[in-house]
Amino acid sequence: MRDSSEKRLIEDVIPIDVISRTSASEKVGGRVGHPASLHLWWARRPLAASRAAVYAALVPAAGRTRSVDELSDFFDALCTWGGPAQPIETAREEVLAANGGEAPKVVDLFSGGGAIPLEALRLGCEVTANELNPVAHLIERMLMEYPQSYPGLGDDIRRWGTAWVDEAWTALSDLYPAVDSGTGQTMIGATDTDKRLPLAYIWTRAVRCPNPATPEHDAHLLRQTWLGRKKGRYIALKPVADRATWSLRYEVVEATTEEGLGFDPAEGSRGGEVTCRICGAPVESRYVKEEARAGRMTTAPLTALALKPSGRGRDYLPVGEYDLPDDAECMKRLAELPIDPLDEPLPGTMRITGGTCMVYGFSHYRDLFTPRQLLALSTLAVGIRKVHDAARESGMDEGRAAAVATALAMALNRVADRLSNLCRLDTKNEGGTNTFARQALPMVWDFYEANPFAGASGDVRKYLKETANLVDRLATIRNPAKCVRGSAAALPLPNDSQDAVVTDPPYYDNISYADLSDFFYVWLKRSVGFLYPTDLGGELTPKRSEAVVAAYRHAGSKDAARQHYETLMEQAFREAHRVLKPGAPLVCVYAHKTTSGWSSLVEALRVAGFTITEAWPLDTEMPERAVGRGTASLASSIFLVARKRNPNAGVGSEGEVMAELNDIIKERLERLENLGITGADLVIATVGAGLRALTRFERVEQDNGDVLPAERFLEMVQTRVLDAIFGSLAGVDPVTRYYVAAQYSYGYGQVPFDEANNLARMTGADLDSPNGLTNGVNPHVSKAKSAVILRDFEDRGHDERLGQPNVDGGGTMPLIELSPPTAAPLIDVAHGVLWRAEHKPADVRPYLLSVNVDVMRLQQLIQALAGRALRSTANEAKSREASAAERLLVSWRSIIGEQGLI
Repeated sequence: MRDSSEKRLIEDVIPIDVISRTSASEKVGGRVGHPASLHLWWARRPLAASRAAVYAALVPAAGRTRSVDELSDFFDALCTWGGPAQPIETAREEVLAANGGEAPKVVDLFSGGGAIPLEALRLGCEVTANELNPVAHLIERMLMEYPQSYPGLGDDIRRWGTAWVDEAWTALSDLYPAVDSGTGQTMIGATDTDKRLPLAYIWTRAVRCPNPATPEHDAHLLRQTWLGRKKGRYIALKPVADRATWSLRYEVVEATTEEGLGFDPAEGSRGGEVTCRICGAPVESRYVKEEARAGRMTTAPLTALALKPSGRGRDYLPVGEYDLPDDAECMKRLAELPIDPLDEPLPGTMRITGGTCMVYGFSHYRDLFTPRQLLALSTLAVGIRKVHDAARESGMDEGRAAAVATALAMALNRVADRLSNLCRLDTKNEGGTNTFARQALPMVWDFYEANPFAGASGDVRKYLKETANLVDRLATIRNPAKCVRGSAAALPLPNDSQDAVVTDPPYYDNISYADLSDFFYVWLKRSVGFLYPTDLGGELTPKRSEAVVAAYRHAGSKDAARQHYETLMEQAFREAHRVLKPGAPLVCVYAHKTTSGWSSLVEALRVAGFTITEAWPLDTEMPERAVGRGTASLASSIFLVARKRNPNAGVGSEGEVMAELNDIIKERLERLENLGITGADLVIATVGAGLRALTRFERVEQDNGDVLPAERFLEMVQTRVLDAIFGSLAGVDPVTRYYVAAQYSYGYGQVPFDEANNLARMTGADLDSPNGLTNGVNPHVSKAKSAVILRDFEDRGHDERLGQPNVDGGGTMPLIELSPPTAAPLIDVAHGVLWRAEHKPADVRPYLLSVNVDVMRLQQLIQALAGRALRSTANEAKSREASAAERLLVSWRSIIGEQGLI
């Protein structure tokens, strides 16, 4: 058996560009058979990144036979979703060989959606998947325990699942009556195949119009009336007001162009604020909230969707051509089912960001569903218990019957995600979105109610089939994992027993997944709660031990919430330290968002007894996002590698650490640049490696004897890394440092705000405060929704005031006092000079005489703006700013003079 302290591949070299690309491509397009299709879980790590992390953490760097190019090719084949099986077999053999032929033991402290432990299992490891959240825990059991423990489980799911759906359809078919004749969708139990079943129904919310001068009538709150928007086929609902009856109806209008419709379907409510389409009175958002909270918000039907008789495309049926449900009858039948009412409370408005329906009076989970939806989902939930009992009576053992029932519960939860009154119509695909199109429960003014038996969005049979097929694929993995539900601070594992810890810890002040997962928990409790009384016995998911900075759980105190998170993370990493073999690696896959989040993680690892050895940046996002593939961008995730610290490490001094830091940065930059790593990836990887200097000591003391805080050290590392890259710019103002670093990291394309904000923190600048980079009369950065764009000299330089002392050029108030204090950022002067050199060369010298600037330092900045370092690849086209800077440098002496300004 190899020495566990031997340097691993992840501490030497890994092809981060390949891992990033395969991770991003994994998210594109349909993913039939992908484990993520079992059940929604938020922020699930891509399988590619997870597989790469586990493999590289277990295979030694010594004796590596593959060249860098060969290694890239191998990782490409290993990590590509849907690729050949042979690279995985090869990787599994290498992992086993590295551990003396025995399966290495790997634990994930925070297993979540199960990507990391599943890939460790696939690579032949003996896996422990630990997770506190009961929803995630059951997802993990369906991924890594049941398929491997019960051969042929997929067939059982198909057999018993078909009986489950058949019985539900028999009970519910009258709620989804067929419409006009046509070939349509053939349904279970259908007796008249000449009738079509609606695929879905579209509704709008409404309140009484507040206009006191008219008879009582409803104001519809629909956001827009588009139904389909494809080239050559534009279809929408045209509102028609009837003043005789004070009512509103809708006509289905179709045209080959948008203009051909004859009206604007985009006109509608904004945040619940609308103009009444009948009388023209304004309906304010405040009034809508008051009516909704008083229980007076209603719904009105808009249209139903049915499959065209040809079997392709959608027909839209106006109200009157399809039957409407009787809500009272649905609630009566619901009360007769042997199931508890959905009385669990929704989370408070501060718990889930991104918009909330709770401010409109939605207080319980039942409010997220129409009566028909509640009845359909409850009928399916009750049917799962019946299937389990019938399977047991047929002779199936309890464990297998529980696995079948849990698989059906997974399918039910997928239906629930598509069958709430928070689903929208996707006008591009003419189908429904899911409830959690984003990590929130936002208000939806016109919603899409799927028919769960019609073969389209939200169809239970589709999810049943996909679940069974996935179970078949997962059964090819040889051994089950040990899935544990519990706190990461108390692992049921012996001391010094694990060959690696690979985990994706909670992200500081990110969204509480416990609050989000309650949506699914309430249905799991009603469908399989009898099988898991310990896991599903509470009212809602456990929150007290969730590692997240959530001030609302601590009487509004952000400090108390931060302390709670840091304590839990420290305890979890102490457990990781306890169970790891001496010298074995720990790998954290961490989302790099804020300095506070980074410093909390670093401090927790240090206090728990770890030394950080390496950091690798990954961009795992889809190529369609704001920063596309092929452009330099800040990493969305980091592989952070750590080892148990030498117990005799003792105390280090700040001077000792900073001297070591300089050596680490120099070595790291040279090695990564030789590997072709540039841009923000280079910055972040070097910053991560620099943490080794701090964490190799038990603590580091400043000259006055105080402990050097991790957050301050991190800022120092970031500063020194940028100084090492832009050596001649060391000491310039924070705004200029940000501008140069931003050019280096992602050029002039759109960048997600969070990523740009993180870089601003690194450079000491302020991105979005009143005096920040995005504000002022001539900002350095423009905002485009949730993205930002760097503004160059052509955008800014024409401003005559730019660069003048005491003039707000946009973001001119740095966090660090400049010398002299009234000086503008150097980049402002550079932009003023570049613009004049391009458009009014004779004005350059008078302009420079009017501003307070060190001409030598200005020339160094112009050289940096012209340099190749600010292009993410050697062959990347020069920006217009780089070209202008080059031209200015060529004529520098004639414009400025040999001795500078005289």
